[in-house]
Amino acid sequence: MTLYILAFLAVITILFIVYKTSKSPHPFWRAVGSSISGILGFIFVLISYNYTGITLPINLITLSISSLLGVPGVGLLLLLNNMVF
Repeated sequence: MTLYILAFLAVITILFIVYKTSKSPHPFWRAVGSSISGILGFIFVLISYNYTGITLPINLITLSISSLLGVPGVGLLLLLNNMVF
């Protein structure tokens, strides 16, 4: 049941990002900015490991999610990581 809730929240997040990006006068540059902010957020989580004890694995899936969804994607990864482990 929780898997369905998480999938629903992921779909809502993706639709929200697509909606906000399409309303922008320059959707390409907004998408690039969102991707860069997601990667920077992911790097910030990795750097802050010594202080927080929270880390994310570095692999193709986590990097893809953080670059496609931006900062909400990093938050989603942190939420899923804390729920699973």
